[in-house]
Amino acid sequence: MNSLTNPVVSGIERPLGSMEKFFYLLNQDNSNHFAITGEVTGPTRIDQWQDGLDLVAHHSSVVWSRIERGSDGVPMFRSSPRGSVPLKVVSYDGSRWTDEVAAQLAQPIDETKPPLLRATLLHSAERSIIVLAAHHSISDGMSLTFLLGDLLRAVSGQNLLRSQESEAVERLVERRYRATQLGASAHAPEQATEQATEQAAPITRQPKAFRHQDGSAPRVEALRLSSNMTRTLRERARSERTSVQSALVAALVAASHRLAPEACAEPMRVISPVDLRRRLLDHSDHLGMCASAVVLADDGTGRTALWSRARHLGQGFAGLESSPTLAEAVLAKHGALAGVQETADAKTIFANVFAGDAAVTNLGVVTLPQAFGSLVLDAVWGPAIAVGLIGEQVIGAATFNDRLHLVHTSYAPIKGLLDQMSAELLDALANFD
Repeated sequence: MNSLTNPVVSGIERPLGSMEKFFYLLNQDNSNHFAITGEVTGPTRIDQWQDGLDLVAHHSSVVWSRIERGSDGVPMFRSSPRGSVPLKVVSYDGSRWTDEVAAQLAQPIDETKPPLLRATLLHSAERSIIVLAAHHSISDGMSLTFLLGDLLRAVSGQNLLRSQESEAVERLVERRYRATQLGASAHAPEQATEQATEQAAPITRQPKAFRHQDGSAPRVEALRLSSNMTRTLRERARSERTSVQSALVAALVAASHRLAPEACAEPMRVISPVDLRRRLLDHSDHLGMCASAVVLADDGTGRTALWSRARHLGQGFAGLESSPTLAEAVLAKHGALAGVQETADAKTIFANVFAGDAAVTNLGVVTLPQAFGSLVLDAVWGPAIAVGLIGEQVIGAATFNDRLHLVHTSYAPIKGLLDQMSAELLDALANFD
């Protein structure tokens, strides 16, 4: 493989951005790295995958950075010598790739020992499944799918396409919108907690507790909807004046009430990440942490009509349609987090502000091509992630090749959750509120 056809960037030396630092701090006690999985048809060799991983890793400066505190105690990205990305190889013989995802999530990523990316390859001569896992300070679900695309380009002998941008998202947003960052970086942790809490959903709840990290693996399950159901869901969501994301959250809430009513004594709160690339950064495909989040709160009235529930939950996205308004909100949130320097303070903020019972992280329509030379990308799954709260249920969603792919990750899974969510959606598609 000719790596000279693609530039190799030098390392970066800079403080972590506010959200990068926030996930770094949380990761000290509870691993929050995540995984994206691609299913690939076509002839490959294991060494092609290793060479491709090394090439795409050298293309992004953050991968071969370590995170350490500077003399002033501020977490910094530091350059590190480059080598090969760790690649675990198992035979593709019908093995459950979800078990390999779970194994990746159970193994922490040490930010002091780069690279901050690793992979598992389920391999046969004509069929492969690649699982990419990344530290959350350097990537989000969208950018790891873009990296998957570049990996397939590298394996098939094509040039890489991703941007090599390496700045923190708040710097990119500031420059693009010429906005003044709200919230001084000198906020004390308790001030940041108070300010961030004011931006949370308007339901008072006891802070969620973090589970003790004991080295065990979460349960990971997957379900793919048919093309017809996926298309119908998108069309029906538009006609019902809501979104696929809100419908997925509504289906999760309804399924949880049916399968685990004892866990739904209080109105459910569901974390919904917000993609800032599409809304604020012209669809940038660089490797980086460029997401925010809102908490969608069910009203607890017991309504069963999914579309009504979806419209209610969707109110949590109010105000995000305007790019300048969203940019201001993002900078305010980053400003509120800027002064948080310790893991205990980050956990307090997360437990209070993002005290969710579940999360639905939706990549939307993944725009990767299907064909990469002689290779065909058949499916994209993820993100799979467990952020560490007791009892959390995390649903990763991605629409690829006109089919919605769902992944359920949890250390205390509600059994049959994906099947019940599908049943709730099917029932809603057959009925009107």
